[in-house]
Amino acid sequence: MESKNSKVSLIWVIIMVGFAMHMLADMLPALWGVNIAMPDATGEAPVGMMLFMIGMAFFIPMCGLLCMNCHNCKAMRIINLVLAGVMMLFNIFHASELLMEFSPVQLLIHPVMVVLGILLFVYSLRLVKSEDKKKGGRYEKCV
Repeated sequence: MESKNSKVSLIWVIIMVGFAMHMLADMLPALWGVNIAMPDATGEAPVGMMLFMIGMAFFIPMCGLLCMNCHNCKAMRIINLVLAGVMMLFNIFHASELLMEFSPVQLLIHPVMVVLGILLFVYSLRLVKSEDKKKGGRYEKCV
């Protein structure tokens, strides 16, 4: 049981690092004087998009990690599973953007993020199923 919890927690952390590397890879060309601003940039940051990306890159993984600290609680394991599903779908859809706008640098990051998202979901699903079988439908209170 602890091994599955550790795997899920580790994948959440690696996903957070992957998002940081994704951002760094986008910013690296600026060190060589390349203009990295978006072509239609107005100089104002879209607050909604920034909140969305903070949510995906930090808030959801952090909530997943916190859920893994309360893994004895069925509700926390299910919340972790839902968050893992959201992360998996986001990584798949975000990686599909490579088909529209190819970036060789991001080609190294996106496939890894997709695989991590799928593994996270599969391990989280196994965690929920194994506990269901193990405890025979009885769960500790989430306190």
